[in-house]
Amino acid sequence: MAAHSFVLAHNHPSGDPMPTREDEAMNLELRHLSAELHVPLTAHVIVTPSGRYAAVHE
Repeated sequence: MAAHSFVLAHNHPSGDPMPTREDEAMNLELRHLSAELHVPLTAHVIVTPSGRYAAVHE
């Protein structure tokens, strides 16, 4: 069984759903690595007690 894509999800207990610089750097690195593996990162979801932020990458 092989993956066709994947979703990254993590939490921000602070309550701020906006991605940090570290989130953006991790996202970029994972996009590069996933491209090499031919398994694209399709979404990055940050969950907080107050809401969530989703950035879709196709």
